[in-house]
Amino acid sequence: MPIVAPNTKSYVSVLKLRTQEVYEKYCTYDPPHMAAFGAELRDSAHASQCLALAIHHLSVRSQTAFPVHGQIVQMLVDIFSQVKTAARKAEDIEPVFRKIHAHDIMRLEEPRKGFAGEQMWNIRLGQQTDGGGIKNRPSVLLAVSAYIAKVYGENYAPEHMMQVYREYCDLAESINNFSGCIRLIHDRTNDIEPVEQAITDAVSQVLVSLEAAGSEAAKLMPAFRRLHAADLKKHEAPRKGVAGEARWDA
Repeated sequence: MPIVAPNTKSYVSVLKLRTQEVYEKYCTYDPPHMAAFGAELRDSAHASQCLALAIHHLSVRSQTAFPVHGQIVQMLVDIFSQVKTAARKAEDIEPVFRKIHAHDIMRLEEPRKGFAGEQMWNIRLGQQTDGGGIKNRPSVLLAVSAYIAKVYGENYAPEHMMQVYREYCDLAESINNFSGCIRLIHDRTNDIEPVEQAITDAVSQVLVSLEAAGSEAAKLMPAFRRLHAADLKKHEAPRKGVAGEARWDA
């Protein structure tokens, strides 16, 4: 049987693919009503936790299953911690939103004399709302992000370290794909949605932590190349070709 080297250029990060899908889907979402946008604010924390859980899975697998340097594992743990911090900051958004916009939310969740009565206070005369409040309304961000947490679950079984290497290389872009969704929310609070500045500031804090995590993740690839230079050389410059280098295979 001929010896075939893995085509490293053909490997694609599964997390990058999933987060790209999330960003592309979320880019097309235009919340029709403040109740719908309020659900996006509410669930930004849960969505961020999905990303954090995926990175946690990758760090655990890197420690227990993948033959990588301990420094890589520690870097992953640090990146996970920063994304987790973003998720914790996102938890502050809904309480602030509900406090500052208590009267607005009351009109949706506890309409006076029912919606027919409450609508008499609508800015646009006779304009019907889509009804309902924020609490039980599903958010699009969480719906499209939920499966991110499962990317490195039981079904992720790389056969080759160059596949894992691709996950490390693209982790920064994966995080940036998700933070792009949070930036869309941030920009809507700043430019479109009728919310107070405190809401924009709260979302901004989440963005800061996510962007810091992305910056740290960008250091993974050069660190991996430095720490695993000898391993990588076997694949990128095999001695006596693939057939020769394969004689050293474990």
